[in-house]
Amino acid sequence: MKTGAKMRALKPVVDAIGFQGHSLLSINDLTNDQIYGLFALARSLEPWNRSMVNLLPGRIMAALFFQPSTRTRMSFETAMHRLGGAVITETTPLISSAVAKEETLNDMLKVVAKYANIIVMRHFDEVQAREAVAYSEAPVISGGFGHWEHPTQALLDLYTLWRTYGRIEGLKVCIASPDLIEARTGHSMAYGLARMGAKVVLASQKSKRTPESILSTLRAVNGSVEERFDLDQDGFNDLITDMDLVYLPGSSLPKGPEAEAFKKVMDNYLVRYETVTRVQQEQGRTIYVTHTLPRRPGEMDLRIDETPSQLYFEAIAYSVSIRMALILSILGL
Repeated sequence: MKTGAKMRALKPVVDAIGFQGHSLLSINDLTNDQIYGLFALARSLEPWNRSMVNLLPGRIMAALFFQPSTRTRMSFETAMHRLGGAVITETTPLISSAVAKEETLNDMLKVVAKYANIIVMRHFDEVQAREAVAYSEAPVISGGFGHWEHPTQALLDLYTLWRTYGRIEGLKVCIASPDLIEARTGHSMAYGLARMGAKVVLASQKSKRTPESILSTLRAVNGSVEERFDLDQDGFNDLITDMDLVYLPGSSLPKGPEAEAFKKVMDNYLVRYETVTRVQQEQGRTIYVTHTLPRRPGEMDLRIDETPSQLYFEAIAYSVSIRMALILSILGL
């Protein structure tokens, strides 16, 4: 199909999402209907994950990353290039941008919005980042703000789950980490899952349980959510035998002498190869496992990579088409 015909076919889908000109800072900025609309659009765009459909010539995306990133930054850049747009990237703004000369983030976004049609930003301070977005005349997509949320990671993981099962409603998902205070991807994923009808189990240390602000929002949407605390590795693996997906948002490793103690706690949340293979053999059922990556040596059994349970590398490919869909829904056709 030629580009003109493709644009005519996709425009009603893009318009129906109703998100043109909006910023995305939280997964809750999207309604369930808009999320499903993005899923349908992403599915239509999957054939161009590895090529180009020239839908956004002359449009520019600015990528501002105040924290390290491989997958989020490169998948957004890939998505924009696949759509025929261009990308300008700042990966070391604390060193190489005017922020290093004490320019405020507010002023930086005012300036960059003059160059770009859309901005993707990752920032270590969620309060400062959310405030600065108001100063941008271009829509801003959060690539992860502090420990608050990472909405597009949740969006791509929800899309991967939907592509795997054909639904989200009724699925059982365990979000597991020794620290669910700082798990911004876990927060966004819990919101999306609960709103869309999945049954969510939050497994963590009780001292690092999901913040009350997150839990209150989950309760407000009448989500099916329960918490499980301080499991050992046997107890955790018993828990996940009943799950459709185990979601590992990763953990920020403490510095200094606390690091080794924290690694021992992390061992309690290791998904055993034996657990997923036993369920497959005895029940003929797949427990899918996904990790937001990067993962650390010893954080999970790498033999799972070669089993049907592995979803984390599958999600990488899906991340391109769902981010293409998000960019199109914001910029329009």
